[in-house]
Amino acid sequence: MSNFSIDIEKYYEELSAMGRQLKGVFCIQYPIYCIHSEISDSTPDPLDNLDKVIVDFLNVKADFSSFQIGSIIGTSKALVELRLDKLVSDGLLRKEDNKYFLTEEGVSVFETKTQLRLHKQSYDFYVDGITLKPLPKAFYSYYKSKLISEHHSFYKTNTRTGERYLVKPFAPDMVHTPPEKNKMSDLIFAIDNEQRENFGIPNGLQSIDEISFTKMSFQILVSVSKSKGVLVKELIDGHAIYSLGEERTYYETLRKNVVQFELTLKERIQNLEFKLTIPFQKKDSSEKPTPILTTNLPEIDRYKESVNKCFNFSSEDLLKFLESMYGLKHIDQDSLIYEDDSVEINIRKKTLEESPNRQKLVSDLIRKRDYRIFNNSLERNVFLFYLYYSTDDVIIKELIEFIELVKQYHRFSFSDFLKTNSEYSEKIRPYLILAGEYDLLEKYDIEKHMLKVN
Repeated sequence: MSNFSIDIEKYYEELSAMGRQLKGVFCIQYPIYCIHSEISDSTPDPLDNLDKVIVDFLNVKADFSSFQIGSIIGTSKALVELRLDKLVSDGLLRKEDNKYFLTEEGVSVFETKTQLRLHKQSYDFYVDGITLKPLPKAFYSYYKSKLISEHHSFYKTNTRTGERYLVKPFAPDMVHTPPEKNKMSDLIFAIDNEQRENFGIPNGLQSIDEISFTKMSFQILVSVSKSKGVLVKELIDGHAIYSLGEERTYYETLRKNVVQFELTLKERIQNLEFKLTIPFQKKDSSEKPTPILTTNLPEIDRYKESVNKCFNFSSEDLLKFLESMYGLKHIDQDSLIYEDDSVEINIRKKTLEESPNRQKLVSDLIRKRDYRIFNNSLERNVFLFYLYYSTDDVIIKELIEFIELVKQYHRFSFSDFLKTNSEYSEKIRPYLILAGEYDLLEKYDIEKHMLKVN
């Protein structure tokens, strides 16, 4: 559903600078309520002064028409009629035939000034679906479009079959707390007047009358990283906007607007693990199903000792997953470095030769990592999975050194390269083929075999 805007590499680099290695990112739909209410609000309205002028005219002559008032004060008849309707609905004026008179409350507001004017209006509050506490004002603006409503649905088309199907993305991973009117009102009014603006609450809120609600959810990411042998599972914001003008790191930006949910989720997220599930094999298919990356969130209450674990696979399923998702074949058990908190692959020559994209695999080997984003698996609570690479293969180690060197000479000829790296004179072509660097291979063959015209 959500298109996250997170900069994975920037986040990875900042974690690395903190001595932490990123393992993966889960995704949780957190419960939210949109509370539809009728409120009384004493916050001054920009048109209150206009209303006072209209009331002054009616006090002089109760049957002044809206056209006459508008002509005198230089505004439209329609605006005056709109304000008269508002004054009547707020109980400040009463209409008798074509005349308007101040009500008792209207006298208190406009004449004796013994009472604040209260505006009766519809207002939506956004509250935490678990604690029922008000959410910050960011959820009334930027994050409002990121919320998933229980009423939202859309159609998608299966690219293989062309069949259209209905998608209902609302699927919170926790049950909403029943919304009690008195409790929610108390929690809203518990916010200090000085802090109301920070929580999207009108400064002059006096009472909350009728309420109804819409269930919603907000997709929050859960990062898992390793620091000094200990796993850190914490919330991050996939929709955060980073600004260089703010004195805040990217990591702090990702934490800023979601840390409020962490106290509620802390116990639950500490036991999160990635899992692999094998789909049922189709009756009419000879193809063996490949493992699907998912999590233990649906059964999280059964996991009590997974604080320092984040992977829960069998080695066999993991090897199948790596082959189907990363194209890594011929990985034996010795090449698979797999523990509860770590997945690393020792890349050897055979695996590189069988890779569908040797160039990318060599590049990942140089970076020592690769990751996959699973936007289509958010309903399975998976967003991102990191895989780390190493090698003990002498040929692969020399290949990496060669590729790093040759890339420094990409603007120069290979003859220039060999002047300082003559040890590669017989290995350039086989190494370029092994690394999948076919553009460089073409350049090398042209230099070596084509006649140069002076």
